[in-house]
Amino acid sequence: MNISRKTDYALRMLSMLAEDESGLLSVRTAAEAVDVPYSFARSIQHGLVQAGIIESLRGVRGGMRLKADPRDVTMRQIVEAVQGPLVMNDCTGGECACARMDGCCYHPIWAGAQALLRDYLDSVTLHDVVTHSQFPAVDLKFADRSRFVEYATCSGSCDRAE
Repeated sequence: MNISRKTDYALRMLSMLAEDESGLLSVRTAAEAVDVPYSFARSIQHGLVQAGIIESLRGVRGGMRLKADPRDVTMRQIVEAVQGPLVMNDCTGGECACARMDGCCYHPIWAGAQALLRDYLDSVTLHDVVTHSQFPAVDLKFADRSRFVEYATCSGSCDRAE
């Protein structure tokens, strides 16, 4: 799992929007503030609009603003809006493409790590981050070794660990 530079820039732009929910932010201003080329910032904006996190308003007084409440936008939603689905390994994606998956001793490890990361990123919202009040609430099942099979097996369906 790698958080891309694009996601890092998106998080910085979203922080600017969340800190001033009442106003509009021009893409050019955001690009300059996070030190990214304007065209790259526009690409980031497009992904966030497609995900329903922000909206874009055209015109002289246009710009972008949050469409969703920052208390409802999770870190996972942001990462996936910019980078696509959160996948630890090809075998934990929705395609189940690996022919060795059923007999592979590592597949449950990657599926479990993916479930843990999803749970963790789902427990932190954009609001939590910008107000410095992030207190992740990862399910305690991840600390109980006997519950590993609840979230780390994939017999028959790769979607089970999601």
